[in-house]
Amino acid sequence: MLKSWCGNRMAFSWGLPSATEQTEIAANMARYWRYCEQFVADRLADPQDDFTSDHIRVHLDDPEQLSINEIIGVIYGLSFAGHETTTNLTTNTIRRLLEHRDQWEALCADPSLITNAVEEVLRFDTSVLAWRRITTHPVRIGDVDVPAGAKLMLLLGSADRDADRFPDPDTFDIRRPDAARHLAFGKGIHFCLGAPLARMEVRIVLELLTSLAPDLALVPAQQLTFPPNISFRGPQRLLLERT
Repeated sequence: MLKSWCGNRMAFSWGLPSATEQTEIAANMARYWRYCEQFVADRLADPQDDFTSDHIRVHLDDPEQLSINEIIGVIYGLSFAGHETTTNLTTNTIRRLLEHRDQWEALCADPSLITNAVEEVLRFDTSVLAWRRITTHPVRIGDVDVPAGAKLMLLLGSADRDADRFPDPDTFDIRRPDAARHLAFGKGIHFCLGAPLARMEVRIVLELLTSLAPDLALVPAQQLTFPPNISFRGPQRLLLERT
């Protein structure tokens, strides 16, 4: 249910749905928001040992510090961000490693390479290709003067393939020494809140798969499809087989 609603939200914000599709998506987003309202209300009535209840306790200690509507907004945002990009990162990781069989076999033989392999996938095939920003003051970018208040689309995928920054940037190399200097998680005060969790999740996936299924392979001749939007990227389905 949440996965479906999150997909709708992604299409609404970053895609180009028809008027009819927009109406349906907006209705689902409203259902999504009401679900979050009820979820927070349930935790307010009966706090548990979880993330939402921690916010409820902050609210109960000082309602002026954190309102119920702010908590709902946090849950609404993180219940999307907490899995959509990680889903993409997982499928992007498995796809790229199995496409480069020698590197998959290297991971199976030496699990210590996994941490850097995750960073190289983040650089090479990032889950978030672009993001929006608004300038807070005038700035010069390259040869262009950008005024304050300008709306920018930052092409993170392009930056991570910058030949001035990464030697031979279009080559996938899990041993790349500076792979972790990508911008897949953003930078500065906007650095991704979930970056440590995302890295850990994919690392665990690789530790398990390389140990339990070293003969894993992509199903041949499959046609990959991707969500029609300008920011989030990952195969909608990835078929695997044991060889």
